[in-house]
Amino acid sequence: MNPILFDENAKDFTTNGIGRLSDCITCEVTEERNGIFEVEFTYPITGALYSEITEGRIIIVSHDEQKDLQPFEIYHRSAPINGIVTFNAHHISYKLANVIASPFTASSVTS
Repeated sequence: MNPILFDENAKDFTTNGIGRLSDCITCEVTEERNGIFEVEFTYPITGALYSEITEGRIIIVSHDEQKDLQPFEIYHRSAPINGIVTFNAHHISYKLANVIASPFTASSVTS
């Protein structure tokens, strides 16, 4: 399956977003139990949507045999080598890793 590119603020992934990355050369999802959940894909600089693929944008990819689609945020792009760029993206749940909850108290909770 080809990844589908979405804007960085997308919340609804039931459409084709900005577009399907049909020129994608390779796309590999790495999912480890209690470990990383990332995707690495290569795309040619001559691809139709190359200029649209930027850090912060979201791609959705199938990651298992059930074809379950998962969103990933692009965080890195390599320099072009022979006209091919490698992009790395991590699952959007990684955004929560840097969110800190302020201390709070609750007075209306019953036990």
